[in-house]
Amino acid sequence: MSVAETEQTPSKAMPQLPSGVQLWRRQTQALVMISLRKALTGRRSLAYYAVAAAPVLIMLVLVVIKRPGGEPLFSTLGDARRAYAMIFQTVMLRGLIFFGCVGIFTTLFRGEVLERSLHYLLLSPLRRDVMVVGKYLAGLSLAIFLFCSSVMLSYLLIYPSFGISRALEDLTSGPGGGQLFAYLSVTVLACLGYGAVFLILGLLFKNPIVPAGAVLGWESLNFLLPPALKKISVIHYLKGMVPLPMSEGPFAVVAEPPSVWLSVAGLLVLTVAVLALASFMLRRFEIRYGDD
Repeated sequence: MSVAETEQTPSKAMPQLPSGVQLWRRQTQALVMISLRKALTGRRSLAYYAVAAAPVLIMLVLVVIKRPGGEPLFSTLGDARRAYAMIFQTVMLRGLIFFGCVGIFTTLFRGEVLERSLHYLLLSPLRRDVMVVGKYLAGLSLAIFLFCSSVMLSYLLIYPSFGISRALEDLTSGPGGGQLFAYLSVTVLACLGYGAVFLILGLLFKNPIVPAGAVLGWESLNFLLPPALKKISVIHYLKGMVPLPMSEGPFAVVAEPPSVWLSVAGLLVLTVAVLALASFMLRRFEIRYGDD
């Protein structure tokens, strides 16, 4: 065997280890899958499914209800769309999606502390920013799957009274398809923004329910805030994207809603900033199981 062959043999036998971005991508994917599996089969999963199923059940009830003469509750598609817009903005966006994100994202790290398993994750050879991004993407994937499925199923329930052909026509060549896409987009952005806010609350507070209630109050009173303060909220960037805006009453402070691109950019900037802060905090995070 020649000297050249002898020198090449060890290099051929040595496995190539992933490095840099490739390694971080694999670690992120693994962490997302582990966290998703835990969230979908854990003890909290039933609560997530119940919250996501609530809008579908509400729409089913409205479909079953008949007027005194036996006619459907919604006489026209316009009436059905307006009713759905009200349900989406009051029950779903400000209620179920908000509280669903509280449950999903505040427990990404706080749940590990309560289960006394976070130290295993911190002792693993994972960068803290990779850990934060992986956990966040797992929560975001779960929230988008649950609530987008809920929005799609509940929206399609406005059509049974009008027949399949009318539904297909409205979804393909009418305003129905565009409105459904808008509702799904708002849902994704709501999960994106609220998810980032509640992830950091789960790291900052031992009991994130109290600060989550403060966020709920701030978001609920957004219509009374001056225009400058309205911008410090998630709901401000979502309201302008809803296809059929709802009146906020005579006491609301009128403010020009941001454009779609500004809303998307604002929520993306918020998410990146919060994840960077969470990564910084996690590097200095101290586990004290006895205090929880």
